[in-house]
This record gives sequence, C-alpha cells and structure tokens, in this order.
Amino acid sequence: MALLATFVVLAVIGQIANVSACLLLERYYPGAFVLGIFFVSWVAIFWLCWRVAVRLTEPRSRAADQQQLLVVLATALQAPMIV
Repeated sequence: MALLATFVVLAVIGQIANVSACLLLERYYPGAFVLGIFFVSWVAIFWLCWRVAVRLTEPRSRAADQQQLLVVLATALQAPMIV
C-alpha cells in the first residue's frame, strides 16, 4: 500500500510540474511542438515516478546494512589519523 501511495503522490507532483512547464513553454513555442513535449514527458514522469517509488519503499535487508557497516568501520580503521 505504501508503494502505491508513494507512486500517486510522486505522479501528481510530477504531472503538476509537467503541466506548468508546458504552459510556460506554450507562450514561446507553437502549440503542436509543446504538445509533443507534453506527451513524451507525461509518459516519462509516470515511468520515473514508478522507479523512484519502488526504490523508496524497498525493504532494507539487515544483512546488507551489517555488511555496509563493517565496510565503513574497516575503512575508518585503515584510514590514517589526521591530527
């Protein structure tokens, strides 16, 4: 459920930005040109929002967190001390 809610929120924000940008572009460029940009960005925003929502709601693995902590600690121990 969190995945769907995150996707919807991101998609609404993205499409508001898309419509606003295309309305702004329509002042300077012909409508047919801006319409093409709108449709391409419309699909791209849905695709990007889905990818971001999946990444944000992805469950974290404890083993991966522990391995990352060990790598950070090992690197910190091997780094020279700056005084």
